[in-house]
Amino acid sequence: MQELEFKILAYIKGELSENEQLQVEQWVAQSDANQQVFNEIEKIYLSSELNTSNFTPDVDSAWNTVISAIDQSNTSGKSMLYRIAVMITLVVGLGLIAFQYQNQDDLHVARTSDNEIKKIELADGTVVWLNENSVFSYPQKLSGDERVVELVGQAYFEVAKDPQRPFRILGEQTAVEVLGTSFDFISRTNYSNINVTSGIVAFELIDNDEIKVVLEKGTQATYKSNQLIKNEGFDENASSWMTKDFVFKSSPLSVVVEKLSQHFDVKIKVDDAIKNCLITSSFENKELDEILDTLEAIANIKNEKKGKTIKLTGPGC
Repeated sequence: MQELEFKILAYIKGELSENEQLQVEQWVAQSDANQQVFNEIEKIYLSSELNTSNFTPDVDSAWNTVISAIDQSNTSGKSMLYRIAVMITLVVGLGLIAFQYQNQDDLHVARTSDNEIKKIELADGTVVWLNENSVFSYPQKLSGDERVVELVGQAYFEVAKDPQRPFRILGEQTAVEVLGTSFDFISRTNYSNINVTSGIVAFELIDNDEIKVVLEKGTQATYKSNQLIKNEGFDENASSWMTKDFVFKSSPLSVVVEKLSQHFDVKIKVDDAIKNCLITSSFENKELDEILDTLEAIANIKNEKKGKTIKLTGPGC
């Protein structure tokens, strides 16, 4: 569309500065033809739903409106095709753009940096805890037949129940759909993982929803190397980044160390003699030093610190 029609529409909607308004008014006053063009654009705008809060793009309705307006038009100096193109663009083209921007204005984006966790409460009552270095996008109102959000990174969800409107999370390659449940979801470029703590979850590929697994409480699944796999068991420490709690039940020390390294952002080395020692213990909101002291007490595991590196040694098990 030409700049003139954009400016006239903006004038009608009250979106111009005082100087720009004056320019439009001066142009309209130059001739009866200019006044007629202005009147036609105003008529199309006011007869459409673009000036209401309930606007939804409707091509058929727009076409009928345009044809009706053109039939009644006496504007000279423009071909019929040009007038049709202008008016359709006004009603439908600008309408779609306005509709999209309106939705974007309602879109919220939450981001976290290193060592930052955010709690987000959505309009439907769903609560989301966003882990560090993650991005979560969600509409303010969550209206429509589906509640759709997007995640890059990791988050824990407690989804409010709504049997009529599924809650759908779009990740990098995978998607999650639920009605009301709680789970931890990791979505990265070539890796996704989900651990379900309550309810039932559908875990699927975004570009092929026929490839999916259905997960119940206490189960997990992973997407890796272009495969979607339902895993055995459940990772009780999947959400330790949020709860600050760890539970180990006959877990090899190598697994314990991996979880602690990720959570506390340190490098922990383990002697081969003790890496398979089984650890059974729980830690509620404990600092790393306290956890290491407990490991020393229950398994005779010594630790030596050098900067951000910790070495664990012991006689074996």
